[in-house]
Amino acid sequence: MPHTTIEYSGNLGDRFDVADLLVRLHGVLTEVGGIDLTNCKSRAVASDTYLIGDGEERHAFVHADVRFLEGRSPGVKRAIGAGMLRVLQEFFRGDAKRFDLQLTVEIRDIQREAYFKLPEGTFTPQ
Repeated sequence: MPHTTIEYSGNLGDRFDVADLLVRLHGVLTEVGGIDLTNCKSRAVASDTYLIGDGEERHAFVHADVRFLEGRSPGVKRAIGAGMLRVLQEFFRGDAKRFDLQLTVEIRDIQREAYFKLPEGTFTPQ
């Protein structure tokens, strides 16, 4: 479980190592959330069609959408969100000087009865 999607504005281009960013975000999930690393699934998507504010090329964004099974406490969710935001801030520190960069993280629950997974044994519904 969790699924993390990093969406970022295309003007950031290939200025960063996507795999390195995902590894660091997995670190937050395992260290803060106590999630088994083998269950972390992440991907990154560049948005080439976007509009931020008045459309100036200097505007950029990175958004982390994190989804995992319901049941984690609000405190754990806040800790994961804050940890991921800290990773994004550190990772994109250099770009923040060249761009008007907005960083966001959203934590969402997946309802257990609406989630299905194989192989069996890697997910235990409650």
